[in-house]
Amino acid sequence: MGYIGRPMANNLIHVADIEAPARCVVFDKDGTLIDFHAIWGPRLERGAAALAEAADLGNEFLGQLYRAAGYDPADGTTSGQGPLATAPLHQFTVVIASVVYQHGINWDEALELSQEHIGAAMTARPNPKEIIPKGAVTESLRRLNEAGIRTTIATTDNRSATEAMLDTLDLRRFFTDVRCGDDTGPVKPDTAVLEGIAATLQLNVSDLIMVGDTVSDLAMARKAGAALCVGVTGGAGSIEQLQPHADVLIEDVGQIRPA
Repeated sequence: MGYIGRPMANNLIHVADIEAPARCVVFDKDGTLIDFHAIWGPRLERGAAALAEAADLGNEFLGQLYRAAGYDPADGTTSGQGPLATAPLHQFTVVIASVVYQHGINWDEALELSQEHIGAAMTARPNPKEIIPKGAVTESLRRLNEAGIRTTIATTDNRSATEAMLDTLDLRRFFTDVRCGDDTGPVKPDTAVLEGIAATLQLNVSDLIMVGDTVSDLAMARKAGAALCVGVTGGAGSIEQLQPHADVLIEDVGQIRPA
């Protein structure tokens, strides 16, 4: 990964109206750097419809599938603590397969159906219309890098989709480390993800700021001992869910800047 800034130094970072000393900012991807709702609800609905048709299952099945996923198709909202918001794909397809199984289909076929339809919908390479930056992402990352502050990504999404986002928005040069849900090794919310990022950069976890839109992100950061837990509103997690776990809430990453 490229890096355009000066060598790392001890820095104060402003986040909204507070500041903290840190040397690296770790960003979640969906709901933090880009709009969550533009991608995942529509993808789930397409995959669920294809699965229901293939298995000859009806509206009752779809309703149960959406509840299990933590998604409400009526208004397109996602539970910030549900599988759609937080689970890596290999876990999410098992959740959906369990619903298929409960509708009378044997387990092996249920898994196959989930992987074929839900898996395909969720892993399709995103098109540019799905990748909507959440605020002044490029400007914020540039400011941090030019101040000598490292920036990294920790996401449960797969690497192909993550790299598509980096290329579409021309962000690859800003990140020194990118951790994805289909990589070998620990996956969020395992604190080993943050510990691994810190080790790679020869830092302590206490040198990191974690920025994410779910309780899962913030709880991981708190447990690991990150310098600051920053909740981003307007993503999968509601303000009410995020507030108890965040040191500060922001609307977008443009509110993060070097001192």
